[in-house]
Amino acid sequence: MKGQEDKGQDQWLLNLSLVLLVVYNGLFLLDVIFEGAGVGRWAAAFMAFIDERRGWVTLFEAIAALSVFVDLIVRFDAYENRGRNARVTAIAICMAGLVFKAFTFYLDSAYLE
Repeated sequence: MKGQEDKGQDQWLLNLSLVLLVVYNGLFLLDVIFEGAGVGRWAAAFMAFIDERRGWVTLFEAIAALSVFVDLIVRFDAYENRGRNARVTAIAICMAGLVFKAFTFYLDSAYLE
C-alpha cells in the first residue's frame, strides 16, 4: 500500500513541476515579446526578480525539465492518449525553453560582458 501512495505523490510533484515550468516559460515569452511595451509590465517585473537569481533558477529548471522528460520516457504507455499528447507538447515547450534560455543568457553573458 505504501508504494501506491509514493507513486501518487511522485506523480503529483511531477505534474506540479511541469505546470510551473510551462508557466515560467510563458512568462519568459511574454517578457520577450512585450519588451519595451507597457503591456507585459508584470512579466518584466517577474523576470527582473528571476534575473537576480538566474543561476539557481536555471539549475532548478534543468533538474525539473530533465525529471519530467525522463518520466515521460519511462512511463510513456502509462499516460492515456489525450493526456499523453498534452504532456509531450508541454515537455517539448519546457525543453525548448531551457535550451533557448541557456543559449541566450549564457552566451550573452560570456561574450558581451
